[in-house]
Amino acid sequence: MLLFAFRQKLKDCVERMEMTPPGSRVLIAASGGVDSTVLLDALFHLKEALRIELSVGHVQHGFRGAESEEDERFVFSLAERYDLPFSARRFEPDETKKIRSGNLEGLARDLRYAKLVDMALELECSQIATGHSMTDQAETLLYRLMRSTGYSGLCGVLSVRADLAVPVIRPLLGHTREEILQYAEAAHLPFRQDSSNEDERFARNRIRHSLLPLIREQFNPNIEEALARLAQTAQSEESFWNLHLQRLQKELGGAAPDSPCHRSGFLSLTEAERRRLFRFYCREREIELSYQQTEDALKLLESARPKGEIHLGAGYRLYLRQNEFVISQPCEKTLIKQEYIVNAPGATPIPELQLEILAEIAPSDIIRLKPSHNLWADFDADKIAEPITLRKRREGDRIQPLGLNGSKKVKKILQENRVAIEKRNSIPIVCFGSEIAWVAGCCQSERFRLDEHTKRILRLTLQHME
Repeated sequence: MLLFAFRQKLKDCVERMEMTPPGSRVLIAASGGVDSTVLLDALFHLKEALRIELSVGHVQHGFRGAESEEDERFVFSLAERYDLPFSARRFEPDETKKIRSGNLEGLARDLRYAKLVDMALELECSQIATGHSMTDQAETLLYRLMRSTGYSGLCGVLSVRADLAVPVIRPLLGHTREEILQYAEAAHLPFRQDSSNEDERFARNRIRHSLLPLIREQFNPNIEEALARLAQTAQSEESFWNLHLQRLQKELGGAAPDSPCHRSGFLSLTEAERRRLFRFYCREREIELSYQQTEDALKLLESARPKGEIHLGAGYRLYLRQNEFVISQPCEKTLIKQEYIVNAPGATPIPELQLEILAEIAPSDIIRLKPSHNLWADFDADKIAEPITLRKRREGDRIQPLGLNGSKKVKKILQENRVAIEKRNSIPIVCFGSEIAWVAGCCQSERFRLDEHTKRILRLTLQHME
């Protein structure tokens, strides 16, 4: 009766969350421990009802020497017992060295998932199933609460993780570890004990062996269920927020070099929206922000300072420039280093941009094909003043755009064309005499436009150097 009830509860969870469409092949991520062993057995007995096929995958960390070798042999024997395809991966020595020198738990987890994805693709599996339980969920939330998590951290372990090449499903999130142990005993399932799970130098183990039992005994005997409900509520609200933040991102910009976020629009948001949107930008770049980093970044954006920058971690910085900000990795600035006299007709190299500007003069009655790119412009050759020069922008530069009576700041034109802040000094400015004729790729001057009186055309084209 216990086995049937357990499996039925698992089946209801899988179907309700649409984890495994009929016809799926699922890779069971089996460590040899009780959770993944029970998951394997339960799904094996449900595979006909769910109309799925199973494979078994194992990742050996190698951190526990002979124990790790025994784990792999045990999981292989499980796969043989259930007559299922089996695949295994090991951490290479250089990978182990990298993990030991950094965040042991986080780096090992990321590498383990990468290897599971690799095995799933090899075995043509469409999902990876892990043995995370309701108790794991409770431990995760308590761990994050003590580290001052944001509200999104309360989502805990997701039932379906969809950000990898192969989705990861957690069918056991509706079961406590006590229920899993009872299943293993009733089904007479052997399993491996991981000695590192007893090492209380790790915060998660102290939560598992000390804090969670204390809460269960003295505060709430159903603490796992209570925290699981909190995670479900947080996940539901997080779904709403993600849709809202995507709309805000589309309206304000992606805070990327080619799509800066408009500062004034950002500051018009509520405090909750500002904090959420900023963390959303960082999460897209896999930046893990502390509470203080978030506060420091928001203080900069809300200050009266026109410029500034802050290190955010993972090699990224927040760059504030007037009414825009971007979150990017520092890049080598490509600047136009000098003013060039443009040969007309002829080609003039601009080495620092690895471009050349080609000047051609032809009668207006000769029809020429237009290039497919936008780094070209035609001018009335008889209206221009010499010399023709190419330089970088200067403070206060203005141009009279095509179709306008008045002039406009070049800075404003670059903003309107969404040119990244860090790239603006690499945009060529072409002048005829002392007057700006062309902001390359963005705008050309009304003063030198073609009209019915034009007899000769000067075409300027920027192209890669041969």
